[in-house]
Amino acid sequence: MSKIDVPSKNLVRQAGNALIERKSSLTESEARDVLSRWRAAHVYPINTLQAYLRSTLKRNKFKDAIVAQRLKRSPSIIEKLKRFESMALDRMQDIGGLRVIVWSIEDVYRLHSLMTSSERFIHQLKLPPNDYIAQPKKDGYRSLHQVLSYRNDTHEELNNLNLEIQIRTRLQHSWATAVETLGMIQKSSIKTGQGDELTKEFFRTVSALFAQEEGSPLPPGLENMSKEDLIKRLKEIDAEKRILAQLEGVAVSAHHIETVMKNYKGFHVLQLFIAERQVRLTPFFEPQDAEIFYKAKEIETKDNPNSAVVLMSAGALKDIKKAYPNYFLDTKAFLQNIQAIIAP
Repeated sequence: MSKIDVPSKNLVRQAGNALIERKSSLTESEARDVLSRWRAAHVYPINTLQAYLRSTLKRNKFKDAIVAQRLKRSPSIIEKLKRFESMALDRMQDIGGLRVIVWSIEDVYRLHSLMTSSERFIHQLKLPPNDYIAQPKKDGYRSLHQVLSYRNDTHEELNNLNLEIQIRTRLQHSWATAVETLGMIQKSSIKTGQGDELTKEFFRTVSALFAQEEGSPLPPGLENMSKEDLIKRLKEIDAEKRILAQLEGVAVSAHHIETVMKNYKGFHVLQLFIAERQVRLTPFFEPQDAEIFYKAKEIETKDNPNSAVVLMSAGALKDIKKAYPNYFLDTKAFLQNIQAIIAP
């Protein structure tokens, strides 16, 4: 079996340095080529992990769980390298990511327990996981993140690649994707700390209300607030910022989704045109072809704040929309969840 191309970690580190204009022996063009090869090396591992997760969820009768995978976008990689001075591209743990969306917090921990106890799971888990459910982030983000070191006896060149599995409930998922959607609309990365303070307080407050619904810890600073006080504050902020109104009616209509095969279950390069409320999905049978196209589209749109490109796989189109509603500007679930809590 032929080896999978995996650039050396030293070369990957040099590429990361070049992309954020640190000292490097590579040009920007060379660095982008190395990044594309490094990112593509994660496709095989996340494919095998997705198959394992789907099998585990089915065998253990999880209800309507969603599994999706994606390769981290170049703008997100570069922004992360800039944000964390000690970060190096070869050590970034979420170049290849999987997302599992389940119904309840109990399901989150049940799935994680199955991974840690299964003899079929040969990959090295980096324990303890980052448990943002037990200890929510300051901004309100809640999910369980498990980083692992990949193992494969057939493709040893892939050994020790880092991958990240996010396990979250549907309520947590609706919150996280609403944050990303508003960030896209406002062209401000709210999830990385950008945006005005009232908007960030709005999402912290919603997170606290969602945490109360799930019987889990609230974000720092809001632990002692009652449901009534949280709802009152939420309404005060929304009266000034009109955030709920901004999120209503922005979803991309189904007839604006351009794709060749709507029921195709392989890889899609998804391109969102924010101002036009349009999504273009291009399907690929071969992941290598998808990565080449993905790289070209990222370069083409890197200076266009009105466009977002991502390479993903989540099954059929309906599953992609459920796993990544932010790329369809779809906040319906988030708005329904808020209404169910604050309605008199």
